[in-house]
Amino acid sequence: MKRIDREEDERRGTVTYQLDDGRFVTLEESAVAQFGADNLIQWLGLERLPVMQQGRRVGTLPADFDPLNARIRNSLYQVRPGDLKREGDAWVAEDMLSSDDLDAVIEFERDK
Repeated sequence: MKRIDREEDERRGTVTYQLDDGRFVTLEESAVAQFGADNLIQWLGLERLPVMQQGRRVGTLPADFDPLNARIRNSLYQVRPGDLKREGDAWVAEDMLSSDDLDAVIEFERDK
């Protein structure tokens, strides 16, 4: 995450950051001073967490991702309970999920 200096932020009392995934977020300067930008971004559910499968990182999902309400690109796959589990600061994909299954989840971003 990196801070972006914008003239309008100074006038409005805000601070803008570019997140690691390329998205931008604008936060109240007073809230950043009180709580810290990292905490606010985490509380807002804007951060992305790694997706681990068979012990290696394969991509990311939003921190607030809900597997049971996942949006899917392909009608041939539906997320089942246990396919994706939150463990600490990571999502863990079931070992038997194929790469096509993971790629069907709209919120999933595969590592390059």
